[in-house]
Amino acid sequence: MTAYRAFGNEANKQALRADIRAKGPVYATWLTQASIEGDLTLISRDYGLHPALARLLPALGDFGQGDEAPVFYDALLDAIPVGAETGNIARRAMLSAWTDPIYGREKRVEAGPVLDACEAVVALVRQSMATSVDRQTWRAARAKLAQVQREASAADKVIDLVLSLAWDFEQAPGAVQDAMLAWTAQVSAEADAADEDPFTEAEAAFFKSTMDRINEEIIASMSHEGDGDDFSYEVFLDEANRRWAADPVAQSLKVRALARQARIRAKLATWRTAVQQQVVEDAKMLAA
Repeated sequence: MTAYRAFGNEANKQALRADIRAKGPVYATWLTQASIEGDLTLISRDYGLHPALARLLPALGDFGQGDEAPVFYDALLDAIPVGAETGNIARRAMLSAWTDPIYGREKRVEAGPVLDACEAVVALVRQSMATSVDRQTWRAARAKLAQVQREASAADKVIDLVLSLAWDFEQAPGAVQDAMLAWTAQVSAEADAADEDPFTEAEAAFFKSTMDRINEEIIASMSHEGDGDDFSYEVFLDEANRRWAADPVAQSLKVRALARQARIRAKLATWRTAVQQQVVEDAKMLAA
């Protein structure tokens, strides 16, 4: 196992907490959407956090989109003892993507070859918490899962998530981010499918065509009026709102769509909070 030791010293820990509370330069580099394609080696180098944990946390905090994310990050960093090894925090979080009684993917897969191949990958993740798993074993597990994916007609999205878990997080920590994004997309899709006020096919088609038309008309008019470098998103939104409001039928659909998005975001926030709480509790159990 790679030996990353959290923070190095108490002063370093407190400096990192202060930066995140202030949304400083480390926060901006690490815990926002800049991290998706960014190099996070400095987090492990300068603060001793395992690369897999470094990749987990931006997605788990919704890339800083909500005001609650810094509170979670501060609670987590406070809970991690100076000198602790943090790789298994990420592994346990990713195991919960499969095992969680409410949000886990295990219950979404029927008994059979797909479930067996997924369980084999999950077993390797569990094993890797205590001992190294060689590359050939990981490769064989991915190959088997890819095979059953080609042969299966269902559960493809779940397989995509589990394929992201089928890597040695010591060597490929970015797989944690891929798995977290896949889990997020699946929870979001489930919330959308279960929403209380779905559009009919006709309503969805009309809403999309109206949105496309309004956007295209505004972009065309703004391009005629001036240089593209002067594009103002605020002006664009104001004009879009004016055009939506001018069509009562379209405006009614927009109001419903916004309400639906808010309900989905609320369900995602509930899920995200549950995973965050588990991660903080795991951190409290670490030994220095």
